Amino acid sequence: MKLRWLKVPSVAAVSLAALVALSACSEDGAKPGTEEPPAEPPAKTETETKTETPPAGDPEPAPEDREPVELTIHGWFFSPALKATIAAFMEEHPWITIKENTSINQAVINNIIAGEESDLVILDRGLTEWVSNGNDLLEDLTPYIAADERMQNAKMVEGLLESFATGGKTYAVPWTDIPMWIAVNKDLLSKYGMEMPSKDWTYDDLLEMAKKATNKDANDWGMFGLAGDMNNIRAIANGSAGSARLLNEDRTASVAHTPEVLADLQWSQDLIRKWNVQPNPEQIKELGFNADPAVNFVNGNILFITGVDWILPTLQQAPFQWDVLPFPRGTERQITLHQVGPMSMVKASKHKEEAFMFLSYLFSEKAQMLSIDNGSGSWIISPEIDAHYAKTSVWSGKDVEAVKMAAQSCCYWNDMNVMDLGDYVNNVTARVNRIMTEGGDFSEIIPFVEEYNRKAVETRKALGW
Repeated sequence: MKLRWLKVPSVAAVSLAALVALSACSEDGAKPGTEEPPAEPPAKTETETKTETPPAGDPEPAPEDREPVELTIHGWFFSPALKATIAAFMEEHPWITIKENTSINQAVINNIIAGEESDLVILDRGLTEWVSNGNDLLEDLTPYIAADERMQNAKMVEGLLESFATGGKTYAVPWTDIPMWIAVNKDLLSKYGMEMPSKDWTYDDLLEMAKKATNKDANDWGMFGLAGDMNNIRAIANGSAGSARLLNEDRTASVAHTPEVLADLQWSQDLIRKWNVQPNPEQIKELGFNADPAVNFVNGNILFITGVDWILPTLQQAPFQWDVLPFPRGTERQITLHQVGPMSMVKASKHKEEAFMFLSYLFSEKAQMLSIDNGSGSWIISPEIDAHYAKTSVWSGKDVEAVKMAAQSCCYWNDMNVMDLGDYVNNVTARVNRIMTEGGDFSEIIPFVEEYNRKAVETRKALGW
């Protein structure tokens, strides 16, 4: 695991006014109806106003004397952690009210194009549609981030902000971090004479344990849903792919058609079709399994499933002991995937100062601890945050070190920066998933991957990326 420190630029080194002026000059082609960004620098963030001394005779207004501001966030879903963070932010900034708008017209972008007032948006279908085809709807956050003391001083998990940068600009930051881990039924381990493996266990270890726990006469299974979930993780851990969705490291092209990735996919398919440690679709129907792996897990006859924050309420109903494991070590490294939600500032926002104050607040220790309280991860590393994992009730009795290991491991699943995401999901991802569970030859996907890569080059060229 590698961690990095972001360096704080000196005042002399970073002239925010110049950065924003250059940004404004490049935005002459903004779509009609959108508000042009101001020529002056972005207004000071909360951190800056606390650290700067106001000019004599011009004191900073007290919170109760500030003009009330209402921010609107558009998104399909507001998680418990995000809701708690919004509530904490408003408590600390009583002059700011945040309104959640979940009345989405098929996609968030449609609400913005229709002219609805909005300050922040949760991207739901990738970035390219927001900045292509004549659209110029999002604010470049690069100069804001460069001037924000809190974000500059934060010690972050490796690759976080880099995964949000595209074409030299940063149009979004994370509002959630959901690391994936493995839930293990400790009663089934005992039943089949096994113990919890070490945290640096391997994929071969996982397969052998799943074989031992698979007893069709007792309707016991080594795993449920895990075979497909680990496709991307294992390929990255083996060095076959560079990032999620079987893409290369900078997400410019798919490598799903390479011999190495095809071999990784075959290994996962064998878990279902050859070794049958995970029930196939026919068995799922015949045995009446629920579509939700967590529901099947709490019934007590599944050894391994993929763990994420939203299944914790279900897992807490289990009548047996269960625990947390990190995903196994591959041939090159041990990783997991973080499902991160991107949040962007709308270029037409009338309250950019306050909007970025909220984006900055997402990086605060308070927000990160609220994320942990709700079973999510923290992308900020500090002694206080590390200690908080053991204090929260959601992880009581569990291997907290395994939880932290997942939270602080590479890599980020960032669909925001996947070129032509919809085409890729429909033509490549969906085929991989079907072949994975139903059987078939993965070479079927090769021409679709090649066509996607050709179009992705065209998209990047058109965007100047």
